Amino acid sequence: MRIGEIIQIRGCEQVPEVIGQRAEVTELQMQDYERYRVYPIWAKLTTGPHAGKVYGFQEVEVETVTKASEAQTARGTRRVKAMGATVAEQVEEILKGVATVDEISEIEKIVEEVGKISVGDVVQIKACEPIPELVGEKAEVVELQIQEHEKYRLYPIWVKVTTGKRADKIYGLQEAEVELISKKGEGKKISGTRRVEAIGTKVAEQLEEILKGVATVEEIAEIDKVIAEAKGKIMAEPGLGFWEGKTPCWEMFRCPEAIKAECPAFKFRSLPCWEIEGTYCKLFDYGTKGDGTDVCQHCRAYKRWGQAKPIELKLLGRGFNRVGR
Repeated sequence: MRIGEIIQIRGCEQVPEVIGQRAEVTELQMQDYERYRVYPIWAKLTTGPHAGKVYGFQEVEVETVTKASEAQTARGTRRVKAMGATVAEQVEEILKGVATVDEISEIEKIVEEVGKISVGDVVQIKACEPIPELVGEKAEVVELQIQEHEKYRLYPIWVKVTTGKRADKIYGLQEAEVELISKKGEGKKISGTRRVEAIGTKVAEQLEEILKGVATVEEIAEIDKVIAEAKGKIMAEPGLGFWEGKTPCWEMFRCPEAIKAECPAFKFRSLPCWEIEGTYCKLFDYGTKGDGTDVCQHCRAYKRWGQAKPIELKLLGRGFNRVGR
């Protein structure tokens, strides 16, 4: 069983109403709590009244319905159908390089601005009290400017009607009176030193290029979903603990996701890696148990953050590939 797989709940003594429902595996990690049982599988419910909530399960309480690769393909297929393969793939790819909630928040703001009505966009008129026959017609935004007239209301959006009996005529409308249908396709120009610094120059350039291909509100909605998923995954990660304000060992050595998913240094962050038995480095360099700390004496993570203090193993029995055994 792997993260991302779809499972069906076969048993749950604590919350019996979730039995029969489906869920997506979000974490494979033994969670220790003083008052609670230990669960090796954590999953987010996708069906039923508890959809969206995360619960811990024993292995015998669940069965795999869809493997991780198949589930990922299915989600990708839905997005490709909705917003086009190129945009879907680029958005997914760019978010792989985003590591913090702050970066995600800046990207959210940029996409939010893209979703706002701008000159050249096509809108549908959904209300117009002075001229009700305009309702339902389409129009192109020609001006975004408060027009002040002695006898008229103030209108922030001016459009040229493109359908119906009043085609080619220009009217002023309130924001609540129109609905965005499609973008003009010019994308969003990302500007401002602080914004570029917040998300990185490379990410900013990639995002700007992606947004040039966004033409419909459906595409914007799908991008919002992708961003929300990425943000949720980052926020779901445990706190940095000991590593708060420091570069953690898994970043120093650029550990692949497969290693991080198993290594106790990544899972139990309240302690530094050199105080944990069975980390990847110890296990593969110093025997099968991983209790030898000689490798730590020469490690740049310990040299950088260990302050030359004597090394003492404080977390035992939670080593690499031992979770749940």
